[in-house]
Amino acid sequence: MKSPSILDKSSKYPLLFWQPKQNFFCRFISTPAGCRLLLVSNYIIWIFFFYVSFLLVKSFPNTFWQIFIATLISEIIEKYLKIKCLWRRPLNHHAKKLPQGFMHSWYQIGSFPSGHTIKATFFFLFVLQYGVFSPYLFILFTLPLLFFRILTGFHYPADVFGGAAFGALIWFSVKGLQFSPSLVNFTQKVFNTIFFIR
Repeated sequence: MKSPSILDKSSKYPLLFWQPKQNFFCRFISTPAGCRLLLVSNYIIWIFFFYVSFLLVKSFPNTFWQIFIATLISEIIEKYLKIKCLWRRPLNHHAKKLPQGFMHSWYQIGSFPSGHTIKATFFFLFVLQYGVFSPYLFILFTLPLLFFRILTGFHYPADVFGGAAFGALIWFSVKGLQFSPSLVNFTQKVFNTIFFIR
């Protein structure tokens, strides 16, 4: 059963706290294939972000530090607000367990903001800024995954909208940062060594 605070928010802001009438999360965790799909949908986006990071740093070594600072800021914001627990995840109101492979303690705290969306937003803006990847393919890959997290009860739309706002603010804060040539050259040498680039 939903807590009164969420029921109140749902009635006042139906779009921001929308959830499907069907309990898709419980349907997915009732089968091994569904559990695997939840797990893959949760982690595959991080592999994609790593690939985009690779393209960015390979072409523009200075972006390594922009991405590093953006990620650090996003982690601090996300963890602080989720520990504050403005509201719990939708799935916490109708499920007591998560499939193996999820950090159970992390999913028992707050829902706001969506960390996936924060990073998807600032990576998307880096892609627009530096042109290393098709923005259309980026959207085609990330949007269904973010919507799937709403559909399966990991987030409310409010978490995703908030994550997008934070992601845009973080990108705006770091997009113009330029680091010393010696640091950038060192970064490029380390990067090229790790990935066997000549």
